[in-house]
Amino acid sequence: MSEASVETLFDEFALAYRRGERPDVGEYLARAAEGTERDDLADVIDRFLQAVPARAPSEEEVVLVQARLERQAPLLALRIRRKLGRRAVVDALVAALGLDPAKGEKVDDYYHRLENGLLDPEPVDARVWSTVSDLLKANVRELAGVGPEPLAAATTFLRESTAVQTRMMAAARAPKPAAPAEPDEIDKLFTGSA
Repeated sequence: MSEASVETLFDEFALAYRRGERPDVGEYLARAAEGTERDDLADVIDRFLQAVPARAPSEEEVVLVQARLERQAPLLALRIRRKLGRRAVVDALVAALGLDPAKGEKVDDYYHRLENGLLDPEPVDARVWSTVSDLLKANVRELAGVGPEPLAAATTFLRESTAVQTRMMAAARAPKPAAPAEPDEIDKLFTGSA
């Protein structure tokens, strides 16, 4: 990528900021030539940001800060902020996606993992994001890419480990299935597996 001038980069940054976007300073600095030009751009952007009125944070930013302070995963913090039980989200997903209500527990398991940062958000189907965004009235896709703080992740891991151990013990006592099940529609919605 060719290096742009300080003036060009600053103009792009200022226009994006005035349009209501949240331009990434680091990205603009990386595009500047190393040395004096990069330092000059940093100074100009710094003075600009000091001079313009501060913006009110978006709700997603507020939720991210709250989640960090409470050492929670952001999606979980948002759902709690909305005073919704996880079952309400699961029921909405089952209804909106036309899924078999008998498979609600499987949807619950996937959503629990997604909400707690234990499931890769990348392959999750856009219809899942749309349904959850509509229900929670926020850009949940943006929040899902941010995992919980390490302590929250460890706590969630311990809870998951205990649940997994319980399921493993129950599975050891249960009769063995004949063959592994093929991925169904729910697996495809949450993992992209075909």
